[in-house]
Amino acid sequence: MPNANPAVLREFETWLSLFTDGELPEHHRWKAWFCVAEYDLADFARISALLRENGATGSFAFLGRDAEEQADIIETLDADGHEITFHSHRHHAYADLSYDAAHDAITTGMAAIEDATGITPSGFFVPFRRLSDGAVRAVEDVGFDWVLGRADRDLTDVELVEPVTPFDTRLLEEHPPAEATSRLRAKAEAGETPFLFHPPVLEYHEGLPALEDWIRAVEPVSVAEQIERGGTGIVLDCVRPVRVE
Repeated sequence: MPNANPAVLREFETWLSLFTDGELPEHHRWKAWFCVAEYDLADFARISALLRENGATGSFAFLGRDAEEQADIIETLDADGHEITFHSHRHHAYADLSYDAAHDAITTGMAAIEDATGITPSGFFVPFRRLSDGAVRAVEDVGFDWVLGRADRDLTDVELVEPVTPFDTRLLEEHPPAEATSRLRAKAEAGETPFLFHPPVLEYHEGLPALEDWIRAVEPVSVAEQIERGGTGIVLDCVRPVRVE
C-alpha cells in the first residue's frame, strides 16, 4: 500500500483538525495515517481474495470523484462478484444538504462511476450515515434499491438499513483487533446486520488476520444479497483521501 504524495488531507473538518491541534492522542493516530495513505489495486485485490477464499462477498463503497482513476479497481471487484456501492461524489455530509445539493451530488457521482466503468450502483452508503429531509427526497427521486444510513422517516421504494454500531473504527480505539472483531462476531451471531468495516484502518492496527477470522466465521454477503436472500451484509469502506497540492 503506497504512501500518497504529500500533502494529503481528508476533506472534512474533523479530520483536518488532526493536523492543526498539536500532538495527536494515540487513539487518533490511525486517522492521521488514513489521511496520508491510500489503497491501490493490489490492496483491493487482497481484500477481495480474503472474502472469496472464505465463501463471502461484500459491498465496496466508492466516491464518484475517484471513479476514473479507480476504474480498474471497480471493474476488478465487480468481476470478482462483489457489489459496487455508491458513496457520494465527494464525502458530503448529507445531514446538512438541501434537496438540490444532494440531488446534484448523487447524480454527478453516479454519472462519474457509470462513465468510467459502465457500472450503475444500486446501493448508496451515505457518508456520515445521516440524511436530511431534502437528501431523502433526492435519494427517492434518483432511485436506489437500498441505502445504508439514517433518516427521520422511511424511504419510499428504497430499503433503508443502518449499520451495526459501534463499528470497527470506534472499537479499535479501545480494543485490540481480535477483541474488536470478536465483539462484532457476537453481534452477527445475535442477528444484527449489516456491518461496516474499514480495511485500511484495520491494516494500520495489524488487524487483517482478525478480519479474516470474522469473515470465516460469519461468511458475510453484500447488502444487496442480504436484502434479497438474507445473511449478514458487509460494506467495506476503502475511500481514498483528497489531495491538497
